[in-house]
Amino acid sequence: MAKRILCIEDDEQMRLIVQMALESAGYEMEEAADGKQGLDRAMETNPDLILCDINMPGMDGFQTLEELRKHKSTAYIPFIFMTGDSPQKYLRKGMNLGASDFIMKPIEMQDLLKAVEVRLQEVDRNREEAQKAIADLSESITRALPHELRTPMTGIMGLAELLKVQAEDMTPAEVKDLAESLYNSAVRMNKTLEKFWIYTQCLLLPSDSVKLASSREMGTRQADTIIRRTAEEMALAYKRSGDLTLELSALSVAINERYFEQVIRQVIENAFKFSDSGTKVSISTSIKDNNSVIFVMDKGRGMSVDQIQKIQAFMQFDRERHEQQGLGLGLMIAKRLLKIHDGKLDITSDLGQGSTITISLPAIS
Repeated sequence: MAKRILCIEDDEQMRLIVQMALESAGYEMEEAADGKQGLDRAMETNPDLILCDINMPGMDGFQTLEELRKHKSTAYIPFIFMTGDSPQKYLRKGMNLGASDFIMKPIEMQDLLKAVEVRLQEVDRNREEAQKAIADLSESITRALPHELRTPMTGIMGLAELLKVQAEDMTPAEVKDLAESLYNSAVRMNKTLEKFWIYTQCLLLPSDSVKLASSREMGTRQADTIIRRTAEEMALAYKRSGDLTLELSALSVAINERYFEQVIRQVIENAFKFSDSGTKVSISTSIKDNNSVIFVMDKGRGMSVDQIQKIQAFMQFDRERHEQQGLGLGLMIAKRLLKIHDGKLDITSDLGQGSTITISLPAIS
């Protein structure tokens, strides 16, 4: 099926020229004479790509793109601006709004067709990668989730059955030991379910603009306190309080406390989980270019460049050789929460030497 291109252009002659070029290359073209009409046509036809003039009466190209990005059905359609002005004049604004490319007027049709081809191929590649990621995710869920739920549930049921049958013959100390084992199994199951729930929230939050704006505005003003508390709790849980080193300065971040604590918890837990007792886990902070920066460094087994690039939900690398509890959700939760709050997570790592995870978030005053 031919790809459908929407051309939003107030110059009728220009629309005709673009139409002739696109149709000669095997594309179908929809057209609109202004931004408002273009927005309506995009919503109706869901084109594969949009070409749009910048300077138009009424709703200009930037306003048109901004409106398109607000709607789920049109938010990810590749968008190419056509302009007679220097692209440098508009480049930053256009890219910030999500433009894919700029084409200069007068338009060289070969340049136009090449730009369209490249952007459509990019969409196809992304779709293929997404489908593969979904397939990998499905396989990983099938492999990991039942194990993470079945193991503690088996413990809970077995211990409860034992308590039910033999409680009268047990000493108070034995009952206490059983109760503690039951509690630990329940805690493990609850952590698995909680992490899964948090991940679903990461998927839903970007579509809730009010909730997301509130999280950014509310922020966290004593982020260093949360880092210290979480790190000390995690070190104690792994019985490695002596391995923890903290160098923290006053810090504020544009993400609410609940989400920020989740980011920090996932990253610090990752550092302790994948490094050995007796090796250092170091956490430090700084301010750079109005961003709050947090460094979490461990001396664990590290990751390869390929593994870092392929970090996805429910994936634990070399799980068969390095068995550990968990779904593999931790870093993806942190990464998603940071991304939707205009933050960033970077990983540098050497196999067998350890990893450094750098968290960057906009600071608030």
